[in-house]
Amino acid sequence: MRAYIIVFLGLLLVGVPECVTAEEINFTILHTSDEHSSLLPAPLSEYLPGKTSPAVGGVARLATLVKQVREQKKNEPVLLLSSGDFSGGTPFAWLALKGQSAEIELMQKIGYAATVAGNHEFDYGPAVLADYFLRHQRSFATPQIVSSNLVVPTGHRFDQVKINRHLILSLAGGLKIGILGLMGKAAHRLSPAAAPLDFSDQHTAARREIAALKDAGADVIVALTHAGYYEDVALGESVEGIHLILGGHDHITLDPPKLAGSSILMHSGSYLQTLGQLDLAFDRGTGKLRLRNHETQFPFLRRLDSGVAEDPEIAAIVDRCFKELNQLVAGFTDGAFDDMHTAVARSDFALLKHQTLCETTIGDFIADAIRLETEKVVGQRVDFAMHANGIIRGGINPSTIAASAGEITLFDLVGTCGLGAGADGEPGYPLVSFYLTGAEILNLLEVATLLPILWNDVYFLQFSGLRYRYDPERAVWFWLPFINKPLPAYRSILQVERFTGNGPQHGNEFVPVTIGDTALYHVATTHYMASYLPMVGKKLPRLNLVLKDRFGRPVELNQTIVKLEGREFKLWEAAARYICSFEKGGGDLPVVPPCYRSLNDRITVADGPSLWLQPVIVVCIVAAVVSVLFWWRRRKARRK
Repeated sequence: MRAYIIVFLGLLLVGVPECVTAEEINFTILHTSDEHSSLLPAPLSEYLPGKTSPAVGGVARLATLVKQVREQKKNEPVLLLSSGDFSGGTPFAWLALKGQSAEIELMQKIGYAATVAGNHEFDYGPAVLADYFLRHQRSFATPQIVSSNLVVPTGHRFDQVKINRHLILSLAGGLKIGILGLMGKAAHRLSPAAAPLDFSDQHTAARREIAALKDAGADVIVALTHAGYYEDVALGESVEGIHLILGGHDHITLDPPKLAGSSILMHSGSYLQTLGQLDLAFDRGTGKLRLRNHETQFPFLRRLDSGVAEDPEIAAIVDRCFKELNQLVAGFTDGAFDDMHTAVARSDFALLKHQTLCETTIGDFIADAIRLETEKVVGQRVDFAMHANGIIRGGINPSTIAASAGEITLFDLVGTCGLGAGADGEPGYPLVSFYLTGAEILNLLEVATLLPILWNDVYFLQFSGLRYRYDPERAVWFWLPFINKPLPAYRSILQVERFTGNGPQHGNEFVPVTIGDTALYHVATTHYMASYLPMVGKKLPRLNLVLKDRFGRPVELNQTIVKLEGREFKLWEAAARYICSFEKGGGDLPVVPPCYRSLNDRITVADGPSLWLQPVIVVCIVAAVVSVLFWWRRRKARRK
């Protein structure tokens, strides 16, 4: 607690001169990140326009709060900035595939000055993103896109987009704000669809742009980063000259902001649940920046709940976008789903994504949906299904409002799993199905253990059709020095069992899967998830997985895409069809079965024998054998 107070006081005092001078200039920066196409408050089932309700967020509320702050601070400059991932998340992101730029259009109307591109901006590939930006830039100059480490191949369509390596924004009073933008390593790793675009080392790019901004006369240097907290801390500690780091990517909030080296570091949350507000003072005499929220009495985070009224102009644009989204979904599903606001099911409990690096109830639900709905489409039993936590955008929270208690809207359901697009240019990751041997399933589970150790919870895999016990302490022998890479031990999996029952995975109908199992098993997942499997084999040949057809013949990934009536079958569609298949209850709505109320022990962490026990036993046996041989030869020599 004492250390926390010291850091907080140090942050408030950072850059404060020995005496207050007339050179000090006050200004305010408003900040959001990871907005993820959150045009409406969430969950939609709890949103009552113009009334008090539990739903949080929405761009119409954001517009109102930004106007209020500008009015409250009409005698000083106010700058509104975003740290990226403004698209990709809710189904509104799909409108980009149909020639619209909804998110950035609204950002312009609300008054954003600049943003950096996050990894989810590239979900539909660089060509779609280029068109998205170009449509907007033909009519509007803001928000400006800044990306200091983006590398665009010569002749690529993205060359036509105006991307700033850095910006200088001149504020009232002559203050010059220099802005650079960075994509982090972890975020880049999650954007394979960005290729052939690439991102250079962020620290090298930052030093280059800081020098350029100083030469151009920038007073205050701000880094808009989409990199995550730990990479932001490393940036502040390693790169001199950044006054303020406004970060995003890992959906955290910092209240109060923290220090990273000599830089003030702020993360303002995600999904437009909160607006970050930094009241700042810059001293021209010392070149120092300080926070003054403690003086102005404004909080660092402003919650966008129903206490904030909706701006009518912005609300009208959102309403138009919602109607266009409904038309898109109706056309894609041949009218099976035509209103995203429709309640598709009822539940008296939430399906939560509440913890990291473990099985979750929403994970169980989506994995079962992949397995069982793929089974219906292809007409053959699917043994196993899997998907990564990064594909799950959140949990399912039924309405708590009396008039709609327990209802789950199609919009909220699809929002949990509606990322990406397929080769067909239609929204959602397509499902794939292929065959692996039992031995390869064990290798796959070793991969499932290694991925989150290397790259965190985003890569933690959820499963259907099996249950297994594993010991993460047995996954690697040790981390190799200098290169900071693990030496895999391939010994983390303790027990694997295949579910032999029908329907949702529940009960105790299981048989073992063993190391020597050469039988072929049918596996379903998303195209996105399956695209990572060959990469593992290249880096770790022992864990190589060969996708096969049901006759055991190797197949290419694109040959495994599941088709429904000639079109790609999407993850979000599988989830929607699955929840609509449940038995109906009161109100003539399907009811989520109680097996999803709690975990099913599909993934269990257990303590196995020490990883070093076997090597120690082997060494002891070898030592004993060597000792016996030495003794025997010595005794023989004495007899002679």
